[in-house]
Amino acid sequence: MLGGAGVVLVLLAYVLVLSPLLDLKAKWGTELEQKALVLRKYQALEENRQAVLKAYRNMKQALARAEAQLLAGTNPAVASADLQEILKDLTRTLGVQVNSIKVLPPRESGTYLEVPIEVRLSCTIDQLMLMLYRLEHHEKLLLVTELDIRAPRRRRRLQQDLSTLRAHLVVEGLMRKGAG
Repeated sequence: MLGGAGVVLVLLAYVLVLSPLLDLKAKWGTELEQKALVLRKYQALEENRQAVLKAYRNMKQALARAEAQLLAGTNPAVASADLQEILKDLTRTLGVQVNSIKVLPPRESGTYLEVPIEVRLSCTIDQLMLMLYRLEHHEKLLLVTELDIRAPRRRRRLQQDLSTLRAHLVVEGLMRKGAG
């Protein structure tokens, strides 16, 4: 079949032509696998990117909704006036007697300022319950941080005055620090 020269020619063709082609095919195969791995990695990153962007948009919308609940104003004085107006409207609506309102100094709370107001009231228990309910469910984020209720003593009061309570509350609203 093949003589010694033919075998040498086949071996020479294998070493010079076929072997480099097989090595090149193997090299391209590994490069192709690596490129496919990189492609899958970038596809996964793109999917994660889309999920992160969606979460970011949702978070921004939630933050905008939450910040809509903050007190209006560019400084604590304006924000406390906004809170005083809310309290006056609420007490007037419920028929609660306001004995005093005192603006307390604002306190820092991260990127927000807590704007507290101290209120002393005379009211019935029903009026107080309604007021606390409406403060809790107000469109603005309002917190009752202190509540002290004093009921009249039976011995010292007439029967018609027994239903009136004295309440002391500290109501706080939040505003963005440096708003405006």
